[in-house]
Amino acid sequence: MKIVETLSKELFVHIGKYRSALMGFSMIMVFLFHARSEKLGFMPTGLLGDLFKNFNLGVDIFLFLSAFGLCYSLKKNTIKRFYYNRFKRIIPTWWVVLFFIHITGIFVGSKFADGSFVYPHSALDMFCWYTGLGYFFNACCYEWYIPTLLSFYLLIPAVYRLSRNQVLFIILLSIPLILLYKGSGVLPYLSISIIRIPVFLLGVIFFKDLEKNKYILFLITCITLCIYIFAFSFFWKTPDVIQAAPLLPIIIGLISLILSFQYIRYIEVFLTFVGTISLEFYLIHGHRRPQFLLSHFIKDSEILVLGAFILCLILSYILHLVMKKVNENLLFPNK
Repeated sequence: MKIVETLSKELFVHIGKYRSALMGFSMIMVFLFHARSEKLGFMPTGLLGDLFKNFNLGVDIFLFLSAFGLCYSLKKNTIKRFYYNRFKRIIPTWWVVLFFIHITGIFVGSKFADGSFVYPHSALDMFCWYTGLGYFFNACCYEWYIPTLLSFYLLIPAVYRLSRNQVLFIILLSIPLILLYKGSGVLPYLSISIIRIPVFLLGVIFFKDLEKNKYILFLITCITLCIYIFAFSFFWKTPDVIQAAPLLPIIIGLISLILSFQYIRYIEVFLTFVGTISLEFYLIHGHRRPQFLLSHFIKDSEILVLGAFILCLILSYILHLVMKKVNENLLFPNK
């Protein structure tokens, strides 16, 4: 038991210390997962191909870390301040990107994207597009992740309170899997969000239990979640990404431990930088836009991906600085 307690303490401390770097690491994973494209000639094979194919786990790492950070924010802020901070950080930047995509779509259509979404053409389309509700109603929308993230953020104060009852919370962890099975023929387009609910809830449990030194209770929760997941996987074939959920604290802990090594200090600094601009990076890299843009000038697929990554970093940093100034001086001036 002493070993479990020591390891849990180290895990909690390391994840808290390197959270921004871990978020940066998860964004790079997501970028490489999305970078694969037959049209653009970048489809790695062999071990590298198998690795990139599973890099969608980066989304789950990000959601787990988001839940961890949100719990910390809820602990030190009022509900009003909590929502204010989330709105300030996400909505203005999100709207700017949506507006830019909307405008460019009017003139160039899907020339610089994979064309997997519909641009708004009516007042209803615009409402769905700029609120993110289009995703939930299978209507006009740009992507699924930010609407899903906002819905999780909206509900987390209630989830944070519910997590006091561990038994109830473990039951809640199983509900998304039941919904995924029972609702596979109903609202199937929401499955990509539903399967991420256990990951987000596990992040809340991780924070609450380990913060209060309930190491054994957290271990029991993970074991229980394993049983649920593998039972559903065996009988109803849930997606592979769900099966990794109970292992996320260990996976993230190992990555954070590596980041603590002195000889990779510069890598940790770089990942922290990417984590700081993770919102902008995610939005700009969406639908391989930088790749499609650069593909008109670069033909080598590996160089194309590297160029798109660098372009994403530059544009994300510029957008981050601009929106920071806009928020501080125009939208949300300090009182």
